[in-house]
Amino acid sequence: MAQRPEMGAVVGEFDGVSLGDARLDERMLKIASLIAASPSDSFPDAMETEADQEALYRFFANPKVTAEKLLSGHRRATGERIAGRTRIRVVHDTSEFKFEGDREGLGILQGQTKGFFGHFALAVGGDEAREPLGVLGIRPFINIDVPARRGLTQAQKNNAATRKPREEKKSRRWEEHAIEVAKTLPEGVEAIHVMDQEADDMSVFSALEREGLKFVIRADPKRLTVDGTPLEELLAKQEAKTFRAVRISARSRKQATKAHPERKERTATLVVRVGVANFVRAKTRFEPACHVTLYAVHVLEPNPPAGEAPVDWMLLTNQPILTPQQLEQLVDDYRARWMIEEYFKALKTGCAFEKRQLCSFDGLLRALALLVPMAWQLLRLRHVARDEVVRPAAAVLSANQLYLLGILLEKRGRSLPRSPTARDVMLGVAALGGHIKNNGDPGWIVLGRGFHRLADAEDLWNALQRSDQS
Repeated sequence: MAQRPEMGAVVGEFDGVSLGDARLDERMLKIASLIAASPSDSFPDAMETEADQEALYRFFANPKVTAEKLLSGHRRATGERIAGRTRIRVVHDTSEFKFEGDREGLGILQGQTKGFFGHFALAVGGDEAREPLGVLGIRPFINIDVPARRGLTQAQKNNAATRKPREEKKSRRWEEHAIEVAKTLPEGVEAIHVMDQEADDMSVFSALEREGLKFVIRADPKRLTVDGTPLEELLAKQEAKTFRAVRISARSRKQATKAHPERKERTATLVVRVGVANFVRAKTRFEPACHVTLYAVHVLEPNPPAGEAPVDWMLLTNQPILTPQQLEQLVDDYRARWMIEEYFKALKTGCAFEKRQLCSFDGLLRALALLVPMAWQLLRLRHVARDEVVRPAAAVLSANQLYLLGILLEKRGRSLPRSPTARDVMLGVAALGGHIKNNGDPGWIVLGRGFHRLADAEDLWNALQRSDQS
């Protein structure tokens, strides 16, 4: 079976993985190879024979197969891609995975919807290109508090939270996971940990400070400083300076939340205000008093397009913001956070994780671990399709795939340039999936459809070649 462009390389992300049984290791590599040919297909459709289907479901039910072991190869490969770089971003975020039907071991997300959460750390290049380098770690968890909190008032919920030790709170994942993955990074690499507003927590600030980790975290504008002044008021007293124009990614209605509304892709001209903020937390029953001093930056789009919510980021960092270059670096660090949103789309749309028909939480975790490197590779390929950095076509297609792509495009009245770049061929693949030039950059669905058609053409081509040789 032909592989999608460069998806065959995903099998290398499982190199060195040992499940404690040579036959299991062999089965793992075959399953990964078959799924990588078309990650959005159902598991039965991805398998070649009924025997392969039976082997796959036995694999996902085998207690010797753990998510930790399955991910070990990808984490190692991610470390190798990081090594030699001077600077990276480690972007942290949580996504919910919801599933239909009755699955053993799942928790309540909201209402009657069942599923689980995954807290991810994604390594991203430290320069403007923001290349996705791989997943450094995952913490899956089930929200066991939902049933117990039903019927409580907000005051009662807040009171229950204050009586709970930090080690029992699910929010501890922000600092604990950052500290955990930081220990796995290669020597000599500067890492900036990037987090959204859910990590705006004194426990997170103080823990990261103690461990010497550098961070940029989006803050609540109304967070109170040591003298009781809201952060937004403190920065409103600072001079507003024109920053520069930045590209803002689109967010669909499906992806939108109350905190992150729907928006179209655009270029936004920003202004910034910079100050120093002091925060203090009094001693509590479970945690000691602490004091942190952070640089605060308010990034604002004063004149958004009609009907669009403005860019409005309140950022806190323990890195000095004393020069224009340091300010630009901070804003670009936070802009890299959107890469993990794209990664979650790769998992849910490009790899169709939430459509997997496995009957237990453990089985779903094994499937997730198998799909993690495939979603990363899809993200990387889509990044190449959008990236302005010029790369050769050979970075994503073999010579045979490039030849077939040219033939398929000619049948559609399209053609590749004489010396195509990686972006040219990725846009060509998207065209096979029905992408129209004037519709902006391609999305997951058209890229996936185009990849599938190219893989089908390569399957047919290889079959004809074998027939001629026999």
